[in-house]
Amino acid sequence: MKLDSVQQRKELKKQNLVNAAYELFMSKGFNKTSIDEIVMKAKVAKGTFYLYFKDKNEVMKEIVVRISRNILLEAFEKVKANDRGDFVQNVLFFVDNIIEYFKRNKLVLRLIERNFSWPLVKEQMGQIPEDSAFQEMADTLTSNMEGRSQEEVFKLIYVIVATCGSVCYSSIIYGEPDTIDNMKPTLYHIIEQALTK
Repeated sequence: MKLDSVQQRKELKKQNLVNAAYELFMSKGFNKTSIDEIVMKAKVAKGTFYLYFKDKNEVMKEIVVRISRNILLEAFEKVKANDRGDFVQNVLFFVDNIIEYFKRNKLVLRLIERNFSWPLVKEQMGQIPEDSAFQEMADTLTSNMEGRSQEEVFKLIYVIVATCGSVCYSSIIYGEPDTIDNMKPTLYHIIEQALTK
């Protein structure tokens, strides 16, 4: 029991560091935030930071993983609640939910830039076997792609999610090559083609 409370305190300190970094990165930007500011905001000693993270980049990776995971799972929950009865249409609805999230949360998109990624989340969640929601999403996406190997499916999902993140970043933040709403038909056509081949 004592071990559990020690572990809980450690997790709480790490969570406080991540939360502090997230708030500072959102308000000041990654480059303008120092480790000293993160530990001061988290109310921990500087040495505590280095128990969990090598540098700011590792904290940022943790933040990107958490944000990406939450976006992916939120989109998947919406797909489950509004099942179209067609795999391709469900994937397009999944992607549309990701795009709409980024349209509503431009600051988050600016923070994570083009780092929105399925593999990063999958790698992290692979270390947490009890994350059944993520496993359900992975199983659902892979089980509906008959005739393709698991590796091929993973690569395809990677391309879809990474492309979606990159197009969102360019179109929502910079309006390049066009607005995201004008880019959707092209993006959806490419995804449809990839899924039906």
